[in-house]
Amino acid sequence: MLNSDSSVPLYLQLKQAISENINRGVYIQGERLPTETELCEAYNVSRITVRKAVLDLVEEGLLVRQQGKGTFVKRPKLTRELVSVNGYSEYMVSSGNTPHYKLLSYTIKEATKDTSEKLNIPIGCNVLELRRILYRDKEPLSYEITTYSLDLFPELDKHISEDVSMHWILNEMYDAIPARNNKILNVVFASSEEAEALSCGISDPLYELEKIAYNDEQVAIYMSILYYHTNHVSFTISSPFEQK
Repeated sequence: MLNSDSSVPLYLQLKQAISENINRGVYIQGERLPTETELCEAYNVSRITVRKAVLDLVEEGLLVRQQGKGTFVKRPKLTRELVSVNGYSEYMVSSGNTPHYKLLSYTIKEATKDTSEKLNIPIGCNVLELRRILYRDKEPLSYEITTYSLDLFPELDKHISEDVSMHWILNEMYDAIPARNNKILNVVFASSEEAEALSCGISDPLYELEKIAYNDEQVAIYMSILYYHTNHVSFTISSPFEQK
């Protein structure tokens, strides 16, 4: 309980109490905070006091609000090396996480002018478009749209599985290993499609990462667009060490 006789405002006392509970593991990173009503009852304070304390903690980066879902204890951002060629599964394993993805759809369609230019394939040839949600534990980390040439990877659609990474399939089934990539990073606002996939609000800021992966013979293996909520990941660039 808070001390109503103290000279310290109740909202500051509540902020301290919530912060201490986060540090002690009462509220776990990524976990939803109790509702305003539950906090009012637990600490015997008004809704205005609860809102002020929670808003301050959101502004300070300790909590994060998700539209329609509530307020959550903010998790540390994942740090992703922008120039890295490793895929999602390899990155998650290397960072101590377990890769998990949800397959939304895979569709065979004709290559557009944009696709043909980026993958260096004829306009109208068959490509496979794969849409997935990539997770960090149970939380959506990225919404991915990837396109592969079926001339380069015939019958690729028969190997698609939620249990196997795409890089593994390309390597084991087609002896195709990404050696380098070109990437363009933009910040965009979530459409209804991306908001649904990432469980975020429409117009939330997202990183949009466009990528074309190449093998060691400079052949384009695939192109992809990945969307990340800006609260969930940071991108870094490491320059090579130069000896003098």
